[in-house]
Amino acid sequence: LFPARVNSSEYFPIFLALLWQAGLFFHQGLAAALGLVYLYARYRYFVGYKASSSERLAPMYFSSGVLWILIAASALGILHSLLSHYLGLNILQFFTA
Repeated sequence: LFPARVNSSEYFPIFLALLWQAGLFFHQGLAAALGLVYLYARYRYFVGYKASSSERLAPMYFSSGVLWILIAASALGILHSLLSHYLGLNILQFFTA
């Protein structure tokens, strides 16, 4: 169980930084929901790691997918913020028009 704890401690700073950026720049509700989904996937990873090595793979891949979604939300939010501040472009107007 020690390798599972070390693996989670390596990903936790990445998760916190992405969660903060996605909540600040994109949407707080979506970031909070994705954070809860990520924590549940990591919990399932621990349970699967304790049971067998094959049961830990699906939650590990799922939590990686949640991290990629957080990366995308953070990048889109930061891009929107930069474009609206420096170029005066509002990307959201294109989607609502």
